Amino acid sequence: MTTPPPDDDDDDEVIDRLDAGEPPRSTEEAQARAPYERLFERIRNLDEIDPPPGWEDRAMARWAAAKRARRVRIALGVTVAVGLAAAILVYPCTGPTTGPGLQVAVSAAPGAARRGAHAVGDVLHVRARVDRPHVELRVYLRTKLVVRCPGSEQCRRDASLVEIDWKLIEPGSYQIVVLSSATDIPPPAGTVDRDLLEADDAGASSTTETITIGP
Repeated sequence: MTTPPPDDDDDDEVIDRLDAGEPPRSTEEAQARAPYERLFERIRNLDEIDPPPGWEDRAMARWAAAKRARRVRIALGVTVAVGLAAAILVYPCTGPTTGPGLQVAVSAAPGAARRGAHAVGDVLHVRARVDRPHVELRVYLRTKLVVRCPGSEQCRRDASLVEIDWKLIEPGSYQIVVLSSATDIPPPAGTVDRDLLEADDAGASSTTETITIGP
């Protein structure tokens, strides 16, 4: 009758007794221990090799480089996330090199749980920064002028910064225009196309951004 080979638990016990220096309890255990004893003998006979000089410094340098790379990846991820979040709200529009920089944003009405498209009741925020003597912000609904800065109580100006906040009370397509010039800007004539044409004839620069507001 052939004795069945030991299972994994028996192997663990064999190795434990071998490691403790205990003699085998049976012929079968001695046979089971033989491969491990040969392996241990080969390990004991290996030559001792000193690691190359500076291995600790190189290992620390690799660890530090990996740590810096992780920090860069994390920082890049945060930067991208913040940039995407800002892009949802703010739409920068850069005009010609002689024109002003225009930023347009829309914030939801207080208490509104809506997400997505802009709607009536939201607040329009317009900001322009330009270093020219004459600057004006105008907001048109379709073709009709609804608010201008200067010329409105909501208008604010500080040195080269001009900005206005305006509650959107009607749906439709809004055109936000910033005009700048070294000389006087022609007053609005009633429609956006005519106003832009007259401003251009007077030598003014313009930048336009369009947003659509739902009901």
